[in-house]
Amino acid sequence: MRQAASQQKHLTDGELANELRLRQGINCIDRKYESTNIVQSQYWVMVNYIRANHVDLRCCSTVTYTTHGDYRYLENVVPLLERWRAPISFALYAPGLDFRPTVMSILWLRECDPQRELIQQWVSFHIYFNVDHIPQEIPKEHTLLKWKVNCNEPAPFLNVPRTELYRLQKRLEYPINVGRNVARNAALTHFVLASDIELYPSPGLANGFLQMLSRNPDLLKSRKNIVYPLNIFEVHKKIAVPDTKSKLQYLLAKGHAQSFHIRLCAACHSGPRLQEWINSMNSSNTIKVSHVSKRTAQYNYWEPIYIGTINDPPYDERFTWEGMWDKLTQAYALCVLDYEFHTLDNAFLVHKPGIKRSIRNQARLAKGLRTYQYIQREILFEFYEKYGWHPNCSI
Repeated sequence: MRQAASQQKHLTDGELANELRLRQGINCIDRKYESTNIVQSQYWVMVNYIRANHVDLRCCSTVTYTTHGDYRYLENVVPLLERWRAPISFALYAPGLDFRPTVMSILWLRECDPQRELIQQWVSFHIYFNVDHIPQEIPKEHTLLKWKVNCNEPAPFLNVPRTELYRLQKRLEYPINVGRNVARNAALTHFVLASDIELYPSPGLANGFLQMLSRNPDLLKSRKNIVYPLNIFEVHKKIAVPDTKSKLQYLLAKGHAQSFHIRLCAACHSGPRLQEWINSMNSSNTIKVSHVSKRTAQYNYWEPIYIGTINDPPYDERFTWEGMWDKLTQAYALCVLDYEFHTLDNAFLVHKPGIKRSIRNQARLAKGLRTYQYIQREILFEFYEKYGWHPNCSI
């Protein structure tokens, strides 16, 4: 309580009034920020293994960016955090011998990176691994933070050959949805942006989103299930990630940017009225709802990334990155539960620079086909029983 009161003193009158309006409209409960160990599916999970310095947070005070990866993807933390500047909940898969380089990479970021104070302030790290691939040594957090890091050496997560990964040596598939659920479940805030670590948000999104809600109290009072999708784009390798919609529109017009994965799976990421969103002009950068839609008809393959809540349906942990289609069943559940998709304007995601042209891994494509057949053959019937059936929803 003293920590929460201390935070309140630093709020301006406007920020406090805004938070009070949100508090009245959001039915959420503040959670204690603590480390714990749990077993989830077939994985040992160390929640908040290395905690941020932000202490307890009010559940309505901000939005948490929840994400996942292995230690090679830690290079994305700084460019993401510089744009987000709010809590990040990061679940890292680190079985066996991958554990130590994962920990050393986190410590390098916290102790050596020029943005270390920002990292220490906002990023919570969780580590998970298979119960039959437990690391030999797992130090306690208070011991771990005393380890010495050589800041004169390159970051341990840079230029790591795939052959060095323990999980690949042992042919362990990446349990992507376990990571998604771990990161989201650990969030202290009611609202979360469950995203992938290489997707960078437009600056000011967390605060701008909450301000949008405070201006539109009917959204908070609504009894409908609502999520707030973000349109996703990608830019060429040497192009800087745009920080405003107008800059994004300029890059799109010049051919330096495009809709995300448009050549790989346009139906997966091109949501309703995308071109209308791109063409719409707005002199203000204020975040607002562009349009409202449902995931029906031609959007049955749409896998939106959105700001939602910790109460939205979980991701099915039977799916792995290698098998593809890992978000499809969760998106289907949103459809059956009659969610409304309020796509945000003046807010977006951009992938780390570089455009992927095709998937050349034939083994992964073959596994993806088997996964899709598995969904049609078995998973779909499970979802009928769990969530019900809707005539406009299909996979």
